[in-house]
Amino acid sequence: MILLVDMDAFFASVEQAHHPHLRGRPLIVCGDPSRRGVVTAASYDARPSGVRAGMPLQQARRLCPHALYVEGNPEKYVALSLRLLDLYLSFTPDVEPFSVDEAFLSIGGRSDSIAQGRLVASKIQQLIHVRHGLGASIGVGPNKLVAKMAAGVSKPRGITGFDQPAFQRHFWLRDVQELWGVGPQIATRMRSLGILTVGDLAHAPTDMLQGVFGVVGPQIKEAANGNDETPLVPYYRGIDAKSMGHEVTLTEDCRDPAFLEGTMLRLSDQVGRRLRTERYVGRTVSLKLRDRRFVTRLHQCAMPEYTADGLEIFRVARSLWQEQWSGESVRLIGVTVSNLARRGTADVGELFEPQERRQRLQSAMDFIRNRLGESSIVPAGSLTHRRRLGHVPFGPPAMTRCPPKS
Repeated sequence: MILLVDMDAFFASVEQAHHPHLRGRPLIVCGDPSRRGVVTAASYDARPSGVRAGMPLQQARRLCPHALYVEGNPEKYVALSLRLLDLYLSFTPDVEPFSVDEAFLSIGGRSDSIAQGRLVASKIQQLIHVRHGLGASIGVGPNKLVAKMAAGVSKPRGITGFDQPAFQRHFWLRDVQELWGVGPQIATRMRSLGILTVGDLAHAPTDMLQGVFGVVGPQIKEAANGNDETPLVPYYRGIDAKSMGHEVTLTEDCRDPAFLEGTMLRLSDQVGRRLRTERYVGRTVSLKLRDRRFVTRLHQCAMPEYTADGLEIFRVARSLWQEQWSGESVRLIGVTVSNLARRGTADVGELFEPQERRQRLQSAMDFIRNRLGESSIVPAGSLTHRRRLGHVPFGPPAMTRCPPKS
């Protein structure tokens, strides 16, 4: 039996638990409240006004003018997440952290009843409240997909258990986009095919789905039927990262090519450093652009070889941008590398002398940053407009290319 523990409005609830004067009041957790950004988390007191995570702060202020704003504290949330992990481990060693505020637990065997799972869930929920003053919603099911979707049915502080038939009865009449793993783009394509509900997807012809969506098609049909063979990977076995990326919301909408290109340079540099620090290399570069109308576009390209070189990542990101950008103002920009492999296990090509020199240079730069801080060395192209984006949390941002030498 699988449980998914989902902390209710985690960041906001932690702030309210630590600061009693915030309890019972609309609370919004964000970056620097004095600057432009988005809602990181909203308390349940703010949600009736329509405030949701990911919403621009400007819109949140219009919807909920009396809300209080708190700058988020990631270290505090991670520390509490680790304490919650210890609590889960008192019930079972088979715990897979899914995010900072979610975790899968394997309790007993597949033959255990939903009622038994709900009993364990109730004990976990009570301990979270008693020890930390926080609420959690818990889903119980025969696999990770059912448990995950059940956890969202009765929030906050709900416990919902579904076997496969109960999952089908509850979700088959719901909009297809409610299925875990079906995003807006896939849902739009499905609706154009006449697939409107989760039940429609569950009964759609497999060959048709595979023809339209590739290997993903049959997989999401299985999910619509409540089937999921994804194994739970306990934390002690380690879970490899699937991607690494950085993104930034600009202080103002921008259509200056040099500014945007420089931002990509700094983001790519940061991604490369993270890859090297955690001993990964990657092959697929993704560029994320969000315009002033909050339309988000994601473009990606696979490189011929694995790399952790920020400059190589930047070249691919810049190429994607040059191919896709039509001059519209940009609000947010992000660079991500996926299709990761552990360094030393992937084919990184033949190491020629220039590459060897560059790797030695990167190692020296990483050493200096480790000793003196992230901003001690930055790409030269990041210096021209450093004041303009000085609030960016990952350090002085890249804004322009270096001018050519005369």
